[in-house]
Amino acid sequence: MLTVEVKRHGRGEEYFTPWIEEHDGGCTYHVHCDDVSDEGAQYLSDLITQQVRQRWRPRPPGAPAGRRIPVVWHRCPLLEDREVVSVLDRPGFLVYSVRADLITERGAAGIARAQERLTARWVRLSPRRRPQTV
Repeated sequence: MLTVEVKRHGRGEEYFTPWIEEHDGGCTYHVHCDDVSDEGAQYLSDLITQQVRQRWRPRPPGAPAGRRIPVVWHRCPLLEDREVVSVLDRPGFLVYSVRADLITERGAAGIARAQERLTARWVRLSPRRRPQTV
């Protein structure tokens, strides 16, 4: 079963930009501890795992890369209905909304860039448009 983990690194170490490691069981998002809180890492892992299980799969070996899909992360002081994170997964773009205290602007931008690179190597499963939240 596909799983996404957000792993925090770097306490006391030099800053690095977020990157995504793909493996047979899914992906691991590597982020600097200054960019994502402990609480944020868990919420993001849960939301992105749900999204991937419902909507995405890695392209088969040898399949050509697809097009990159724009990814945007919005940091919001408060979200509706006491949500913490949500994603709007549309055919032409992905928009994540995250409670601002869980992720820095730098972390949000870095994860968005890493995800955009990843979208070319994954394929969408269905056209459902219902936002997912945690």
